[in-house]
Amino acid sequence: MVHERHKKSYLIDPRFQIKWTSYLVIVVVLVMTGLGIVIAQTAGRASDTAELAVAQAEKAFRESETNSKLTLGDVKLAGNDDPNLMKIMEESIAELDAKSAKNLADVRSRQADIAKNRRNLQLILVASGLALVLLLSAMGILITHRIVGPVHKMKRLLRRVSTGRLAIEERLRRGDELEDLFDAFLQMTYSLRAIQAARLKTLDDTLRCAEQTGAAADVLAGMRALRAQMVLGMEPRRPSVLPPSAL
Repeated sequence: MVHERHKKSYLIDPRFQIKWTSYLVIVVVLVMTGLGIVIAQTAGRASDTAELAVAQAEKAFRESETNSKLTLGDVKLAGNDDPNLMKIMEESIAELDAKSAKNLADVRSRQADIAKNRRNLQLILVASGLALVLLLSAMGILITHRIVGPVHKMKRLLRRVSTGRLAIEERLRRGDELEDLFDAFLQMTYSLRAIQAARLKTLDDTLRCAEQTGAAADVLAGMRALRAQMVLGMEPRRPSVLPPSAL
């Protein structure tokens, strides 16, 4: 039973804690959504630029091939039968075509890298967003627990004080908030105990006087019962207390 209570102690006041944790998470999610939209737009523009560069490179490659074929055809039409010149022309055109093909391949490779980086960025944004939401949820519950815990404890102790039990030995846990409020509550109980002690002294004097003057037995019994109740309220609470009928 103790272990089960410890597991559930972080949600002392679920309505309050979940509400304020939700506010924190919603604000952060909105900020992350706006940032994600800006990043996605930037990545989209980079992808569009890469596609345009590929299209231009493909166009330049096709034009280069066409120009190479036209140039080679013009040389043949000119009737130049010099095999060395034709070989040089063919090698030059082939080298030019190879450079154009290499440039096209480089541009396409860069486009693929940009697309891959864009997908990775999207995955990172989604994963980091989920991790941040979980982290903020846990932190929100923990932070509100540090506030709700002392309030819950003081409510329970106030109910005890209202029954006349003025001895408070409990203290806040390390890291809890509202220490000043709890200290003021303890100071109140100290003042009430001082008042109760003064009343108890007055009652003792009255009881002693009544015993000396031979007061009725029922009056003395009532005064002794009242004194026992007042003393009981000033004693620390024991882990296990027998019922009054067993005393």
